[in-house]
Amino acid sequence: MMGHERFLVLVLIHCFVTLTGTRHLVQGDLSYSFPEEMKLGFIIGNIAKDLGVDLNTLSSRKARVDIEGSRKRCCDINLNTGDLITSDRIDRESLCGKKPSCVVKIDLVLENPLELHRVSLHIQDVNDNLPKFKKSLIEMEISESADKGSRFSIEEAHDADMGQNDVQRYVLEKNDHFILSADTIDGGSPRKSGTVVIHVTVLDANDNAPVFTQVVYKASVHEHALPETLVITVSATDADEGVNGDVIYDFGHVSEENLDIFSLDPKTGEIKVTGVIDFEETISFYISVEAKDGLGLTSYAKVLIDVIDVNDNAPAIYMNSMSSSTPENLPSGTEVGIINVQDRDSENNGQVRCSIQQNVPFKRIIIHILYTKTDTMKL
Repeated sequence: MMGHERFLVLVLIHCFVTLTGTRHLVQGDLSYSFPEEMKLGFIIGNIAKDLGVDLNTLSSRKARVDIEGSRKRCCDINLNTGDLITSDRIDRESLCGKKPSCVVKIDLVLENPLELHRVSLHIQDVNDNLPKFKKSLIEMEISESADKGSRFSIEEAHDADMGQNDVQRYVLEKNDHFILSADTIDGGSPRKSGTVVIHVTVLDANDNAPVFTQVVYKASVHEHALPETLVITVSATDADEGVNGDVIYDFGHVSEENLDIFSLDPKTGEIKVTGVIDFEETISFYISVEAKDGLGLTSYAKVLIDVIDVNDNAPAIYMNSMSSSTPENLPSGTEVGIINVQDRDSENNGQVRCSIQQNVPFKRIIIHILYTKTDTMKL
């Protein structure tokens, strides 16, 4: 290039199918494991030590944390110490729900030259949620002819925590009256418990509880299904006659969010869509339903609803790191940018392919299944 002539080179990225292959720009993965709900500034690990770089290098190369897409920033780098620290509340239940493993992916970017490290944050569950019953008072009706040893069902309690921290057992407190209190206790340390009051009324004979046709119902529904779309119909029968045999359906334990998404007809047992279903937010729903006869005998069943993904998300392009300017006469192969392409859909709907505009002095090199970079060619 002669004199003071300058050219503006526009790099356009078009996305079509899957990225494959690896290159040296992604230097390797780092992995850290720590409990949720740690205070702000908690030290997750030391980036400088684990990468084998000194603190001056971290600062001079403008080390920073990039978060995927619109996810809020939960950690940052202290350039004075090289520590990776928490910068926001990290709640495992809000991040991963009931998934058995909770892993948050972040990117560590260093500039001049561009270098990217994939960091996996394994969030451990702590016992920070109380077991809860759907209702604080359960009214139970027991026949005067009930035999000693007869069993009666109450709805199960739910705990947002996982594994040992989830509900472990139920204990019935001793009471001299027919108003009883039941405690549910989790297995965490310290142990947490939830309580429900059971109000027992003695009635005339109602010999049979409703019986569902299935213990577990399974159904599927497309994301963004229209309101009033029928998902599944649950059904229970009661062998008693008259009011004792009338069956009314209701949800058992259902989160407030799910109550906004599904409805249950108390007479027909039809479960319909009433809200917005988004596969990218929730891939399945687990719902408890109850059938109660006219005099209070109750039985329970489970409904598992899988969400079917539709291709409703366009690929998103994130400029993780681009050089602010590109000098002339750079050697061919000089790295000038990292481009992160994501599609929130699943399987084939989420596969992308990247290409670059022709007749420009740049080329695309695939460096990771999640990354591509833009290099110079000789000007």
